[in-house]
Amino acid sequence: MTLLNPWVLLGLIPLYFIYKKHINTEVKRQVYILYLALFFMMITASRPALTHNKIDQKFNAEDYIIALDASYSMQANDLKPSRYILAKKAIKKLLKLHPKDRFTLFAFTSNALLISPPTTDTALGMQALNTLNPNYILTKSTSLLHLFESVAKLSLQKKKLIIFSDGGDEHNLGELVNLLKKNNITPYIVAMATNKGAVLKKDGKYIKDKHAALVVSRINPMLKDLVHASHGKYYELTSLNIINKLSDDLREDANKKNLTIKVQSYQELFAIPLAIALFLYFIAVTKIHQLYIFLPLILLPYRADAALLDFYHLANANKDFKHKQYHQSALNFTKVSPSVASYYNIATSYYKAGEYKNALRYFTQIKTAHIKTKQAILYDIANCAVHLKKYDTAKDYYIRALALGEDKDALYNLHLLEKRRLKTSKNVAKKESSKKQKNKNKTKQKQKKSQSKSKGSSSSNRKSIQSTNGQGGNKKKQKSILFVKQKNQQNKYKMAYKAYKIINKGYANEKEPW
Repeated sequence: MTLLNPWVLLGLIPLYFIYKKHINTEVKRQVYILYLALFFMMITASRPALTHNKIDQKFNAEDYIIALDASYSMQANDLKPSRYILAKKAIKKLLKLHPKDRFTLFAFTSNALLISPPTTDTALGMQALNTLNPNYILTKSTSLLHLFESVAKLSLQKKKLIIFSDGGDEHNLGELVNLLKKNNITPYIVAMATNKGAVLKKDGKYIKDKHAALVVSRINPMLKDLVHASHGKYYELTSLNIINKLSDDLREDANKKNLTIKVQSYQELFAIPLAIALFLYFIAVTKIHQLYIFLPLILLPYRADAALLDFYHLANANKDFKHKQYHQSALNFTKVSPSVASYYNIATSYYKAGEYKNALRYFTQIKTAHIKTKQAILYDIANCAVHLKKYDTAKDYYIRALALGEDKDALYNLHLLEKRRLKTSKNVAKKESSKKQKNKNKTKQKQKKSQSKSKGSSSSNRKSIQSTNGQGGNKKKQKSILFVKQKNQQNKYKMAYKAYKIINKGYANEKEPW
């Protein structure tokens, strides 16, 4: 027999001294019985158990990394209904075929974005796929190099990378192969296109290149060369049945060695001392107020969602909140046992009270794996940042909230922030334009004064001055045209920011990514 929590018995030391103090005074028999009941409760908390022989437990889960190409060419429809939608269906089927394996999910364009960390929870992976919205992705090109660099950072010894893509933009095959071999990455590439290809559309119109020819997107032949050079495997997704072949190959190549771990098993005996303690307690206690003797048990190592006074504090907090006494409500919520709900109530009360710094402090302390709750918290943090005039921070948190799912309020507020930014930019440009106009007027006044002074000079000099002024006028005109171009560029950027800051990095520098 053994004790799983032997340190709990240290509580018997102070209990002994309190008992010894009572021995020297006249006490009732019930008190002795209560001490005895408390002793058995301590024994219960120490978790006595019988030790059995160690059991061999087998584990055979395998780690895989899935990367989904979210570039613009994946919207082509040579694979029905589109390359992107068919790739998502294929990934979902692959996850269902490997329920016990662990998957990491990436989405990539010219940047790579981790959308699901390593997990055996296939439902979480599917939810991450459904959350990804290509309409919020502004980068259009494909970079296998950046994807491989992101995968290389994962703490896996052997990285099996399953790529659903129609091809990358890189031409240096050697660099990609060296990166794969150096980081022990084995690629399984599923080509998401046909050899015939498909024309691409943008805003309902066919895309043309600089020679006015239609842009046709096909399988990049470099994918097959990359697989052969790195000892990977290559598939063309003509139908979802190809995923069955991929699944079979993954199982065949798996490093499953049926690892065996010895696990110690126990048979807990806490029920015996607990029954004795309860029996002694009911013998000793005849009045409900004598329950005070068991208050120290609150400190014992049992998980509980609420302390004894939580109901009292919750009632006061809700009452204050209902009467719009938000600051007092927040103070009462702080007295409740710490939990996601209590921290959220504290933060909401401070927010209602206009104490945005305090609200932000509590919102940022909340840790939860629940997607909807996390999205609501990110949205509230963004609102606090707006009130504190930290607009860049607010924008980041609205985007993070949108990355977890659709949220009309977050998207609307993001639009308002973008409009505010554009308005500020226009005001700055207007001030600069006004300043330049003033400088231009001052220059004209100086020229008029110099012309009036030189009236007595020769006509040749006058011609020279006029020609010089003409050149100066041309310079002013050129400067004005340059300023108009900058202004037009700002107008062109209007409402370009939707979501996904990480994957959209550098989208403005892309030229004809398709």
